[in-house]
Amino acid sequence: MSNYRILLATVALLAASFASTSAFAKDTAIDHELEKYWNVELAVPTVTNPAFSRKGAFEAMVGLGVVPNDSYYLPLPLTLRGAYHMTNNVAVEASFSYMGLGPESDLHDFLKTAGKQGLLLGVRKPTKTNLAVAVDLVYSPFHGKLGVFDKKISSFDIAMAVGAGMIGASVDTNPAEEGALEDKFLPAGHWGLTLRFFAKEWLTVRADYRQFAYKPLDTVLFPVEMTLGVSFFSK
Repeated sequence: MSNYRILLATVALLAASFASTSAFAKDTAIDHELEKYWNVELAVPTVTNPAFSRKGAFEAMVGLGVVPNDSYYLPLPLTLRGAYHMTNNVAVEASFSYMGLGPESDLHDFLKTAGKQGLLLGVRKPTKTNLAVAVDLVYSPFHGKLGVFDKKISSFDIAMAVGAGMIGASVDTNPAEEGALEDKFLPAGHWGLTLRFFAKEWLTVRADYRQFAYKPLDTVLFPVEMTLGVSFFSK
């Protein structure tokens, strides 16, 4: 009977040992990632915010978006951005957006075709934003990390941008003359937000929100540009 109890105890011990070894192997992937952010000796989080140093790095971004608050046109901006990161949190960024892509809205079509001659004859035509260039000061005060199941720890940041530049627009300067839209290059200011998710140290998925302010004639317009794209870092 005593030998039987010893045998049972031995089997239980081996089973517990196997279970702990299996659990350890399963946690190895996430533990490897945690070592980047956790000081094992002190058992306190180490300061690695942001996760990847970008001081002195150049960033290039390409994206495609929409202008959701234009009632008369449906621009699909193609946007290019280039930035130099002076510190981990502060960067200077230049951007170019071509907004000539995209159709006219249903409202604009209705105004052109309603009645015998349309409703835009003899009245000022809606201003069309064609392109935008700007230089921004970008500040990234918010950084975070997130786990992807139990395999990977990724990081993200949120940045605020403010800047100035120029907007190219087609403006109706003479409503009495049909089709008399004049192309103008006008000063503009803008502000916005940027959200980056880091897939790699050198690659991010990036979403941008920018709101412009410019005055083509008597009224100030505030077109919004929302883009989704990818950016690349290099030093």
